[in-house]
Amino acid sequence: MALMLSQVIVKILGLVYKLYLTNKEGFGDEGNGVTSAAFQVYSLVLSVTSIGVPAAVSKLVAERTGVGDHKGAYKIFKISLALFSVIGMAGSYLLSISANYIANNILGMPEVELSLLALSPSIFLVSIISVYKGYFNGRENMRATAKAQTYDQLTKTFITIVVIEISTVFAKITNIAVIVSISNLATTMANVVEFTYLYSFYRKELKEIKYEIMTSVHAKPVRTIWAIKEIISVAVPMAITPFIGTIGRNLDSTTIMSGLQTNMSYNDAKVQYGILTGKIDTLINFPLSFSGTMSTALVPSIASANSKNTLSEVEKRINTSMLVGLLIALPVSAIYLFYGDEILNFLFPNASNGATLLKISAFTIIFLSIEQTIRGVLIGIGENKIPIITVIIDAVIGLILNKILIHLDGFIGGINGAAIGNLISNFVVTAIGYMWIKKKVNIKIRKKNILKAVVATLTFIILSKIIYKILVIIVNAKISLLLSVGIGAMVYIVLIHLFDILNTKQLQTLSFRQKKAKNNRKIAKQNA
Repeated sequence: MALMLSQVIVKILGLVYKLYLTNKEGFGDEGNGVTSAAFQVYSLVLSVTSIGVPAAVSKLVAERTGVGDHKGAYKIFKISLALFSVIGMAGSYLLSISANYIANNILGMPEVELSLLALSPSIFLVSIISVYKGYFNGRENMRATAKAQTYDQLTKTFITIVVIEISTVFAKITNIAVIVSISNLATTMANVVEFTYLYSFYRKELKEIKYEIMTSVHAKPVRTIWAIKEIISVAVPMAITPFIGTIGRNLDSTTIMSGLQTNMSYNDAKVQYGILTGKIDTLINFPLSFSGTMSTALVPSIASANSKNTLSEVEKRINTSMLVGLLIALPVSAIYLFYGDEILNFLFPNASNGATLLKISAFTIIFLSIEQTIRGVLIGIGENKIPIITVIIDAVIGLILNKILIHLDGFIGGINGAAIGNLISNFVVTAIGYMWIKKKVNIKIRKKNILKAVVATLTFIILSKIIYKILVIIVNAKISLLLSVGIGAMVYIVLIHLFDILNTKQLQTLSFRQKKAKNNRKIAKQNA
């Protein structure tokens, strides 16, 4: 729940960040296109150096702390920190020296070079940050991660707005490559703040950590070579999944850009790509952050329960997480579907194109929310190969459909074809993951609850549209949108309660180990 609250703040700040840039004169959809291209490369390097690290470290630490071996857990943390510091440093160096070649020869977008240089130090910082997050998550302390990512996004948003205003208003900079690189430099500066917080938090907790090490039970010697092998054996499969996914997205960007340019100019294609990746993806990823936090929290709890062979409570937690994900995904999908034009006009008044793309992409929220939870479960029980297989399938289906659909005319062609292809591939991957996890874990989402959730969603959206049609005659469209969706959302929450879809007892299963962990920390501090 701490992670969820953090994600609300992070996503709101992220939306402010995106709104500011998209509506900024001289940035807009073209700037989003350049930013997205740079971030695809940046994400590719991160997937090698650090993306699998938090889950891997949290899993290994949770397995040790689950049986009382805090000494072994701490040794794994220290070795991970040294290992990924070196890997992160190498990643930063390689990105900085290859920025020119990547921008000009691979992406075919020279404007990206400065952004890659601005982002390169962040590779090293994120590698270290990931280890700290993994250690705290493994110790069931999600608040550290929650606060760290909040400070990161707050810094990123603030610095971006201040620096770009100074650059464009006072320094009169108009070069799109320079403006985008300035916004990306804020990402690196925000990572510095995030690392500083995590390190200071670690120093604050060090007395408690030392006490836990002194009172360890079932402690087993941890050899450095064994620990490195164990870390790599867990981290590599976890990193392969996002790595392949990032490669798929990079191939997406090249196939989309090249496909669009068969029917339009380079600049027009860049704008279309910017609409999809800058605005639509931002809105789609907003609700997914909530199911993503549940997935993050599931990994250490399942790994810990696995080490003690007590999965009954975890199964309840999985079922509740899946249900909560659906209850969030359904109404948001409906809002995007029925209010696509109004939302884009409200959020991006200076660049409001893309309503059709948003409506097509709305359905992906449902599939991705389920997929994220499934992925967390698979990692927690050690089934790391399945996410790799599904992400490969996702990338292959996406590429094939891009090659076919983008070149077509009409509604299913062009940039719409890219969104439709993404929707189909997400559906297939979610179905595969769900069928596999059913064999391994006792998932029981009652059909009655799904039906009730659909009825509640339909009631919410119909009531909301009626209210909107009435209000828009009286007040302006923006106020009408906020009021109608707000009133509808309150009705939706009431219906969830009345239909008994989700109750307090079910929600308590989401934090069944947190109370115990909190009590242990209190005892440790008293004795220390």
